[in-house]
Amino acid sequence: MKRNCLVSLLLLVFFFSSCKEEETEFSVNSCSVNPPFVESLGYEPQFAYFSTSDIRTMGLVLNQSKQKGNPASPVEKSYQHPSWRKAGWLAPIQLDNKGNLFTAPAPFINVLNNPIAGQNTIWKVNGSTGVMDPFIALPMPDTSLQHPFGIIGLAFLCETNTLYASTLAGSDRLYERGGIYAIDAVTGKITDQLMATDAMGMGISYITGKRCLYYGTGRSSDVFSVELDSKGRFSGKPEKVFSIAGMGPSGDDKVRRIRTDNMGNLFVYGMSFNYNLIPQREKKETVYSFLYDAGSESWISK
Repeated sequence: MKRNCLVSLLLLVFFFSSCKEEETEFSVNSCSVNPPFVESLGYEPQFAYFSTSDIRTMGLVLNQSKQKGNPASPVEKSYQHPSWRKAGWLAPIQLDNKGNLFTAPAPFINVLNNPIAGQNTIWKVNGSTGVMDPFIALPMPDTSLQHPFGIIGLAFLCETNTLYASTLAGSDRLYERGGIYAIDAVTGKITDQLMATDAMGMGISYITGKRCLYYGTGRSSDVFSVELDSKGRFSGKPEKVFSIAGMGPSGDDKVRRIRTDNMGNLFVYGMSFNYNLIPQREKKETVYSFLYDAGSESWISK
């Protein structure tokens, strides 16, 4: 997976991920807050960002750039708590409404620092202390893994304090054995699950009075939607809502990430993905924009 990636989730605190990500504007679903320990370390939120994309440093790193709101500018200083290396190389990053940070392992080039047995574990960085500990180990399939990927996507629903995690663990060339788990972000208990789907990019949007989780899969260029109930659980069956097949430079992009704006529009980030660890630095990410047309009750490419 490509490692020069960017996620900004909150105000002026920025995040990098080892899987191709993107800069994300504050959305109607965002209730995230800055981790208090960032300022206690003497870092300025408007210049600071977390990174899991540095090929020289394994784990999570807190950096401060020299230009406000520009993580691409030269790094002024860096910090890494000793616990931030315990899970090996990391990828997705997600904040909750208390400043806690959730992340998960993702192998880089090889699995020497990322044992397959730990690829389905979510780690939590305490927003007050900055200490990272295992949060929940999702169930592992009874079959041996055919690829090195486990948890590959995270999303958070503010109203219910629900953390959604997508995993590809156990899947092979013929069968989807991955799934999406709804997890209580406070207790770490699984509240619901959607199985037999290799979900990758995920995002939450509100359309016609309903909250829905949108996701793409590692198997196709399609985007699916599943409604969420008042407790953040899955309601009904997933439905295909549109596809990015035939779009972009290659025509076969997979959905790596989904974000929404304050109008509920979807921004779908696509890139090539083939369930392997071949470096993809030469492959570019493409952003596809979709708006919901109430008249036709469908998503339309902008």
